[in-house]
Amino acid sequence: MIRASDPARLPQILHAAAAALQKADPAHVQNKLFTMPELRAKYFRSDLATGRMLLAIILILLVVTALGVSGLASFWVQQRRRQIGMRRALGATRGDILRYFQIENFLIVTGGVLLGALFAYALNLFLMHRFELAHLPANYLLAGAVALWLLGQLAVLGPALRAAAVPPVVATRSV
Repeated sequence: MIRASDPARLPQILHAAAAALQKADPAHVQNKLFTMPELRAKYFRSDLATGRMLLAIILILLVVTALGVSGLASFWVQQRRRQIGMRRALGATRGDILRYFQIENFLIVTGGVLLGALFAYALNLFLMHRFELAHLPANYLLAGAVALWLLGQLAVLGPALRAAAVPPVVATRSV
């Protein structure tokens, strides 16, 4: 290991050190010279690639989850079109309809988040005892729960806005 006081001169110092080693021991074979930052980058390259791949998978799963929630909410809006028109005819405002679908989705997502957090904690306990892994920090579960709640509310916003736009006359026409 060589420590250079001037990082700009490091390549020259490395080559001089390699030449000195070769002169001291002619049988010494020196293929390549690396600096510590280069060795560190080379060592962690596969971990970085794995991290990026996991991040891409997480993002894909979040998009698929949002599309699923949005699709299910759209289906329920279409199935309840007459009911929504009836509520509007009886005096419900657009805000009431929007709030109804947002609250309904929040309750459904809360059930899913609680079950998911429970299963994640149980799996973490199993992995801790079986493979001596570290304990899952509670802030990760909390951050995941908040992210999924926000994702669920954003995903249902479009269908809920379409439901709020249903005119009251729909209830009388679909009889």
